[in-house]
Amino acid sequence: MSEVFSKVGIIGTGLMGGSFALALMSDPGVASVVCYDKSPETRNEARELSVGDEVVESAVDAVKGSGLVVFATPVGEMKQAFSDVSEDFEKGVIVTDVGSVKLPVVAAIDEVAPNGVNFVGGHPMTGSEQMGVASARADLYRDCYYILTPTDGTNSEAFRRLHGLLTGIGARVISMDPESHDRAMATISHVPHLLSLVLMEVARKKQEKMKNLFTLAAGGFRDMTRIAASSPDLWTDICMENKEFILTALAEYGEGMDELVGFLQQNDRVRLQEMFEAARHARRDLSVKDGMDIEELYELTMPVTDRPGVISKVSTAIGALGVNIEDIGIVHPLEGQTGILNLKILGKDKAIKVSQELACLGYGVRMRRA
Repeated sequence: MSEVFSKVGIIGTGLMGGSFALALMSDPGVASVVCYDKSPETRNEARELSVGDEVVESAVDAVKGSGLVVFATPVGEMKQAFSDVSEDFEKGVIVTDVGSVKLPVVAAIDEVAPNGVNFVGGHPMTGSEQMGVASARADLYRDCYYILTPTDGTNSEAFRRLHGLLTGIGARVISMDPESHDRAMATISHVPHLLSLVLMEVARKKQEKMKNLFTLAAGGFRDMTRIAASSPDLWTDICMENKEFILTALAEYGEGMDELVGFLQQNDRVRLQEMFEAARHARRDLSVKDGMDIEELYELTMPVTDRPGVISKVSTAIGALGVNIEDIGIVHPLEGQTGILNLKILGKDKAIKVSQELACLGYGVRMRRA
């Protein structure tokens, strides 16, 4: 059980705020979850879906009497949303947010926060291309990394209580200062979204001349552009708020692109292959859990028919062997009825055992060290 709160107010009831509400509703340490969204349609939808113990008609009603208030609005709206209710906070209240940019949010709230309000910035590393309260789910935060961004002025008891609450709903809580957070997000989150955007935009323009281009788009292109389906409003907001660090990261990616262009122009096969090898090893390290011996990780690949129940059948068979799947994914080389299922298994003996079992089920399995 997490820290005890008699009332938690949530401002903004989309995917993130709605999921937060659902997670807290099942936490015995939280007596009541009260939600508000500025959109009447979203408020009505939240009521119909029972997101929150109560959905109220004003932000003030959500804030009054709350020991914790969570702002799940776009980062560009955070300061105004906070200011609108700043006089209605309970003394000693803990306030947090779920925005993926932290420096401007911390600065904005510090500027208008009254005495007795304990703000602790937060950013859950989770989400979905699906938007809105209808996509909210209680387990969205479970097992995700949840970054808290305390500053020198952060109240230690407020931080401890929020940390306990988040741990209680299954999140893996880590701490970073706001600037380090924003620099890191520019590199591993914000710029990748922009690169996905550019890839999709280039393909969209070519599609106008080559009408079958999207039909030919294979798994790699689809994987790399998946995040381009995210909310335009949300990501425009994020890019503008974290512009400084995004521009720095884009310049660094540009240097890498210039280097790649140079290798190709000079027909430098050796250095091009070295770049591929370095990226392959780095990507392999990214797939490995903390404390795992990468030399013991094996990859199994096999074609599977693209129909409901296939992954369940495979995972059930592996589970019956008492073997854990460290990572799983499926790609479609081309549009059609067949996909390539990728599994990662820790330990050569276990990987062989799984390969043999899947072969008995009729799958053509290839095994190699990951």
